[in-house]
Amino acid sequence: MPQIWTRLFILTLAAVMSTWIVVGFSMQTLRYASGVVKELETDQVPRLTQTSQLSAQVADLAVLSNELLFANSLSESPLSNATADISGFLSGSLGDAAMRAETRGILDQLDLINRKLVRTQRIEADARSEISRLRWLDVEIQEETAALAADFNFNIQAQTRALAGEADVQDRAERADHLVEEMHLRDIFAELAAASATAFSVAVQTSGSRSLAQLDQFAEIEADAFAQVRNLLARLPEKSEFLTLRQSVSALDSLINGREGLIAKRRDWHALRGSMYAELETVLSRLSDLQQRLQQDAAVQRGGLTADIAAFAQRIQRTMLLLMMATVLALAGGMAILFLYIRPVIIRPMQRLTSAMHAIASGGSVEMAPGASRNDEIGQLSRAVLAFSASVDERDHAIAELKQTQNELVQAGKMAALGSLSAGIGHELNQPLGALRQRLHLMRSAVGRADETAQHRQIDKMEALAERMERIITHLKRFARRSEYRREEVALIPLFRAASDLMKGNFADRGITLGIDPALEGAVCVGDPVLVEQVLVNLLSNASDAIAETGGSGRIDIRSETDEAGFISFSVVDSGAGLGDLDPKRAFDPFVSTKDPGKGLGLGLSISYNIMRGLGGNLSLSDRRDSGVRATVTLPAKETRP
Repeated sequence: MPQIWTRLFILTLAAVMSTWIVVGFSMQTLRYASGVVKELETDQVPRLTQTSQLSAQVADLAVLSNELLFANSLSESPLSNATADISGFLSGSLGDAAMRAETRGILDQLDLINRKLVRTQRIEADARSEISRLRWLDVEIQEETAALAADFNFNIQAQTRALAGEADVQDRAERADHLVEEMHLRDIFAELAAASATAFSVAVQTSGSRSLAQLDQFAEIEADAFAQVRNLLARLPEKSEFLTLRQSVSALDSLINGREGLIAKRRDWHALRGSMYAELETVLSRLSDLQQRLQQDAAVQRGGLTADIAAFAQRIQRTMLLLMMATVLALAGGMAILFLYIRPVIIRPMQRLTSAMHAIASGGSVEMAPGASRNDEIGQLSRAVLAFSASVDERDHAIAELKQTQNELVQAGKMAALGSLSAGIGHELNQPLGALRQRLHLMRSAVGRADETAQHRQIDKMEALAERMERIITHLKRFARRSEYRREEVALIPLFRAASDLMKGNFADRGITLGIDPALEGAVCVGDPVLVEQVLVNLLSNASDAIAETGGSGRIDIRSETDEAGFISFSVVDSGAGLGDLDPKRAFDPFVSTKDPGKGLGLGLSISYNIMRGLGGNLSLSDRRDSGVRATVTLPAKETRP
């Protein structure tokens, strides 16, 4: 029977081929639909939209024609853009042979309208330039007449003062005549300034006239204003100081009333506007005829387009039905493959194998993996699960044996430590026993004397000695019991004192002083108190042996160290012989020791190191500069809650 991957490959290939058949059929249908849509887009739809486009453009052109009739400026008229749009439409959309002759005349008329529009805009530009020149001429005339009028006013005031002080009758009469002449000239210049200002103002209004009739009215007003100006100039004496004024007035008259003056150009502008309006009316009439013809052609095309769309919709409907049937068949085939083959043959066995792996991970065992009798990949995987389960069981058994060995080794280390401390412990027990015998002798004497007070006092003393021996024995029993690496909060100072009690006799015999850092007061770690005390006893015992090797007394200090985050650290520092040439890291290897043969197995530090690692902490050694060793212990600190 083919393997699973071969069967899956065949089924996948069949599914892919079916999918490609459906996709190919769909692409063929889409290609046909794309061709139909493209034909509609490039041929039939544009023809149908020609009528609406032409109607919109004709409506815009009609609006512009009405605006043209009443416009007083064509410099920013959209007429040029409108005629260009219609020309482009007629040249591009209606460029077939049937329409070409009819549209050629319309295009020529539109071109003529554009040329006339350009001429009117040029006339307006010239008119704006001439108005600017007229403004400067008017300013010059107003300034010159104002200056002359000011001179005459000054002369009049001077003549008036002289006339008032003249005593001679004949001279007085001559001064009076001269005063009248000065006043007459002053009035002429005032009237001349007003008349020239009127002429300039009317000229500006002339450039914005809306009709020929309005232009004629402005021209009559302009003629009257210049007639007054000429009359006033004729009344002036022929003097050189009036020459500039006469030239400015003449230039003003030429710019306004000359053959190419402002009024003449405005007449040409009105004539061109009227001609353009007539041309636009003709174009609109011809475009209306063309629009009617397009509407007739569109009606015929609309019928053909409706028939084509109906045929296209019918074919698409049949195609969609076939695609739906093919899709349903493909879906049914896929569901059959999924539920009749993949699910029972692959998914269900894989789920059972997954459950078996979860059971193995949870510590259980699997006697028979599902599908192990099969001859395919599932069978191979099932047999691999059985093999894995067996190897896990063997590993768990080995770990259990290793843990048991480790516990026994730790217990042996305790017993070894107690053995090395037996002399000191015996001394601690012998003292209260000797005192107890002395108290018994004193008790007999008190009984012989019938002294009840002395009897009670001796009984209390003997009871205190018994309690002291009970505490020592209880401490030894607690220290010697097996531990299971418990996790509880442990105050360090009581542990230090308990370990020092066990080492008290040893320290006394060797003249060793123990110091505890006050900074460790209140320090609390997380661990097993019995195991932590075992490590402390081992470190203190090693420190005591190292001091004994020096041949004299010494000191051991338990110091607080800088704590890492989440940990608490302290060190046991001695003044002993040190590690010598031994690498501090190798001191934790089993059976490595600096002591003489027969004085130690070299397991104490190795056991202590493993205890610290098992409690989540660490133990490290380092040589001191002068003498001795620093053993640093790190334990998890008590969690502080906010």
